[in-house]
Amino acid sequence: MATQTAPATTHPRKTPNAQQSPAGQQPVGAQQPDAQQQMEARNKQVVRAGLVGIVANVLLSSAKLLIGLVANSLAIILDGVNNLADAGASIITIVGVKLGARPADREHPMGYGRVEYLSALAVAVIVLATGIVSFRDSIEKILHPVISDYSWVAVVVIVIAIAVKLWLGIWTKKQGKETDSDALVASGVDSYFDAVVSATTLLAIATAVFWHVSIDGWVSAFISLVVAKAGWDMMSDVVNEILGERIDPRLAKELKTEIAAFPGVLGVHDLYLDAYGPNEMIGSVHLALEADTTAAQIDMLSRQITAQVYREHHILLTCGVYGIVSKDPEYQQLFKSVRDQVATYPGATSMHAFFVDPDTGEVRFDVVRSFDVKDPGPWRDELEKELAEKHPGHTFKIAIDVDYAS
Repeated sequence: MATQTAPATTHPRKTPNAQQSPAGQQPVGAQQPDAQQQMEARNKQVVRAGLVGIVANVLLSSAKLLIGLVANSLAIILDGVNNLADAGASIITIVGVKLGARPADREHPMGYGRVEYLSALAVAVIVLATGIVSFRDSIEKILHPVISDYSWVAVVVIVIAIAVKLWLGIWTKKQGKETDSDALVASGVDSYFDAVVSATTLLAIATAVFWHVSIDGWVSAFISLVVAKAGWDMMSDVVNEILGERIDPRLAKELKTEIAAFPGVLGVHDLYLDAYGPNEMIGSVHLALEADTTAAQIDMLSRQITAQVYREHHILLTCGVYGIVSKDPEYQQLFKSVRDQVATYPGATSMHAFFVDPDTGEVRFDVVRSFDVKDPGPWRDELEKELAEKHPGHTFKIAIDVDYAS
């Protein structure tokens, strides 16, 4: 029975001609002379978008607060307060970008990129809190309605506000997608809601002017709920990113396809990525290679893969290796038999890293389990038992993997 090499791990190392990453690491041969410049340009774009948001929201807030106070309209006042909160959110976004761009240090070797997650979370909390407080004030207005005294100036300001907010939402969201800034995307979505909020105040104005009926409190309550929901949704998205989300299937497929195209790579497994902010990702992957591949060949291959992945995706990737024997008939016969049995086992989605010890007859491999398997220990033990019963002379040792990508 042919044997398989034990997994070995190689890591990217620094060389003078490799572009250093923001976290202070760099893969060999990665030619990225403008990587730092691209990141700086991205941060400038985020800051510029934040400044535009601050100016626009401060002007809108000032006009709405003034008109709302003169007209004694809670709906317009809350609309103005909401714009003021948006300006504060833009300030937080800028601060987050500035702090996140700080270079790596001993305490934070992967840099400060995750600060942007915190700034996006702060924006979401502000929006949610604004909605909750506004709803409380709206209830008071519903219980004690007062006819507001609107003027045509109020109508003009609200119409302008709707147009500005629609434009700001489209522009800010576009900037957020271009720069991969969650805070900007959240601000852009919030601007859409602000346009809806401002539109509802027109309804309150029309009702008061033409029918002399006050629905100011009800409109304010609706505005508050819309704002609160937007804040909750934004907060949920950011919290999911902080907790760690599944790898984007499109990115995972692209990376696996690129890596599998390298000569000598027979399989790509165990892809794992972790984000340290929008500018920095690190990860690992296991390569299936022929068991007789030399250490020198593994070293060169892993360096080439690491360099290309960093160059194309700005991802620092560590390569591990599984050895397989693709041309040994006896080895392949056992592998296919085990694979077919694992394929029918409930909860097993795939297997890889097949290893046979010729001296002890022990068979070792990894099985990717479904998330439906809630107690993996007994599940694995039962699979090992069933395999041993079908393949006398062999014992089985299974490592349980989680599919992070698909």
